[in-house]
Amino acid sequence: MRRSFTLMEIIVVVVIVSILSVATFKALATIKIRSLKAKEMTRLSLQSQIVLDALAQRLRARIPATVIGYDPASGSFRYIWQILPNQTYPILEWIGFDEENLSLGMYSGFVDMKRSITDYSDYSLSTDITLSDLRPRALIFAGSFDQGLLSEDMQNAFGWHGKRSDQAFDVRSHPPHTITITDSVKPKWIYEKYYLAKSAYAVARGADIDKNAACLQGLDVDSDTLLLFYDYRPWRGQTFCADPKGNGQSGKASILMRHVAGMSAIVRDGTLRITLDVNESLRGTRIGVHFSKMKVVF
Repeated sequence: MRRSFTLMEIIVVVVIVSILSVATFKALATIKIRSLKAKEMTRLSLQSQIVLDALAQRLRARIPATVIGYDPASGSFRYIWQILPNQTYPILEWIGFDEENLSLGMYSGFVDMKRSITDYSDYSLSTDITLSDLRPRALIFAGSFDQGLLSEDMQNAFGWHGKRSDQAFDVRSHPPHTITITDSVKPKWIYEKYYLAKSAYAVARGADIDKNAACLQGLDVDSDTLLLFYDYRPWRGQTFCADPKGNGQSGKASILMRHVAGMSAIVRDGTLRITLDVNESLRGTRIGVHFSKMKVVF
């Protein structure tokens, strides 16, 4: 009776065990990568959803006629409802009405000038408005209720990027319930579609802005970083602080999300649709995670 293995048998066993080990290792590596990818997809999906929800909340407080797409490469902008499918405006900007005072019940959402103004030479409005702070504001013509369309010159309506602000009027507060239009230009039309505005907003990626702007110091901005700019007033000639063609360091900035490969805003079926393209490589691998997510804002 044979009591030991031959050399050939041992070699065959070693080869079989090696093959099984390699196969097992590859299977485990694949499972690990799938697990990491699923985990990263879940994290990025949740993060992008939070960002889109935050943007939607800001955009719900927009003055409809003020929403534009802006191209810093050419310095041109266009009203969001007039952007054609083959046109690219990578930065979204809009002016928001004074949501803080609205939420406090200080005014009804727009200023009823027809009710308030009796002496058209005075332009002091006796309203239910009580401003919670003294930051500069403006009365802004809202446009039509359906799409916020203007019959006036859109390019010179709100002061975007060096243009005139024919439909925005500086105001000053007189506590407790009076505001006065202090602008040298007075409203052409006196009726209720005038919103009280406090700030403009811009959403842009690092690839489309001046990453060396003073307001971005300490934020570690890359080309695929998505940022929100706020606290600037185009009707006073200001641009957002990292505008490559801007005329000053106005406003503030905060990071919304990293690894955003693209951001777009389009109008479809009477709604504003914001899309984020997210692209990130798994750490220590060449495998990428990519997906797009859209948020509809009414």
